[in-house]
Amino acid sequence: MADPHLSLQGRLLSLEGRYAEVALDVEARLTQGSLVQFQSAETLYLGAIESASANRLRVLIEHSVNLERAAAIRRLWNTDSPF
Repeated sequence: MADPHLSLQGRLLSLEGRYAEVALDVEARLTQGSLVQFQSAETLYLGAIESASANRLRVLIEHSVNLERAAAIRRLWNTDSPF
């Protein structure tokens, strides 16, 4: 079983619909169904591994968060002025 706080470097190969193909920089033993998080410069993705080989993952994306929009919401929450 992989460490639940394991952090691996890699690159997003493709993003089509709700699926992402990811290449890891190292080989890792990750199992189908494991929850993963990865991000691009603009978006945070949360999903589950659908298939894995030594250094490739196919991930079913369950949620995505636009980082710029999330930062705008955080700034709004942290302001002291009323609406």
